[in-house]
Amino acid sequence: MYHQHKRFYSHGKILLTGEYFILCGASGLALPTIKGQSLTINNNKLSSILHWKSYDEMNEIWFEVIFKLPNLDICYETEKKTAKRLRYLLLKSKKVKKNFLKNSFGIHVKTQLEFPRNWGLGSSSTLINNISKWAKIDPYMLLGYPFPGSGYDIACVSISKPIIYKIYNKKPYVIPINLNIPFKDKLFFLHLNKKQNTCDSIQFFYSKKNITSDSIQYISYITKKIPFCKTLKEFEELLLKHETIISKILNIPTIKEIYFTDYLGLVKSLGGWGGDFVLISYRKGMKNYFSKKGFHTLISFDEMILLK
Repeated sequence: MYHQHKRFYSHGKILLTGEYFILCGASGLALPTIKGQSLTINNNKLSSILHWKSYDEMNEIWFEVIFKLPNLDICYETEKKTAKRLRYLLLKSKKVKKNFLKNSFGIHVKTQLEFPRNWGLGSSSTLINNISKWAKIDPYMLLGYPFPGSGYDIACVSISKPIIYKIYNKKPYVIPINLNIPFKDKLFFLHLNKKQNTCDSIQFFYSKKNITSDSIQYISYITKKIPFCKTLKEFEELLLKHETIISKILNIPTIKEIYFTDYLGLVKSLGGWGGDFVLISYRKGMKNYFSKKGFHTLISFDEMILLK
C-alpha cells in the first residue's frame, strides 16, 4: 500500500556562547550534535489523509495525528497542542509553497528522534528544518509564533557545521567555521534534566533593564575568541567570564553557584539558563562527584558534537 517517497534528516544543536544576547545583536557560537531527527514520507494513493507518527529514541510512538487532506483538518490526535502546532507549520508551508500537499493522495509521515525529547537538542528546530526540506522552502519562513527565539538553532541544524551566528537589521548572518579544539577530550556535557521553556526564558531576559552595549560586545568578543583557544585554561577563563556577565544581567546565580560550588572545573550553562545540558571541564573524580549529586548523564564532547 505504501511506498517510500522521501527521507530528510537534520542534526541537533547546542549553543555554546551568546545565549540571550544574540537577540540583542551579539554573536553566538553554535555546535551541531551527532544525533538528530529524521522525517520519512510514504505515499498511499488509496486514502486522502495525512497520517503522522512521531517516534522517540526508544522507537516508541510519543505523538500521532491524522489530518484530512487537503485542508489539514484534524480528525484524530493524541496531543491537541502538538497537533495544532504541527498543523500551523504545515499550513504555513502550504502558504509559502502553493503546490505543497496540494493533491489529496494519502501521505504517511514518520519522524524519528535519536535523542531523548527532554535533552533540548532541537526536537522543534530539526522538525522545522525537515519540513522545510520536504516543502522546499526557507526554514526561517516557518519561524515566529509559536517558535520564538533568535533562529540560531535553525541555522545550526540546516548547515550541520559549527557556526558563528548574528542578527543584524533583523536578518540572520551565519558563518560556518572549522572548529579545532585541541583539549576536547577534557570537555563533557552533563544533563540537568530541567528543560527550560524558550519563550519564558526570553521574556525573563527582556524584562532586565541592565543590558549594556559593552556587555553585548564582550559576549561577541568571547564568541570570536573561543575557536582560537589553544589551552583548556584559556577556554575555561573565557567561558567563566561569559557566565559571570549573564549572571549579573539576569540577576540570578550561575548553575555552578547553585549546584556545584565546590567543583574545581568549568560549569557553563547552555541555551536557556537552568535547564537541559551544561558544559563541564574535566577534573579528577568528576564522574563520581556528579553521580553523588544525582546527575548521571555525562557525555563526552566527541560523542555529542559533530565537527567536520
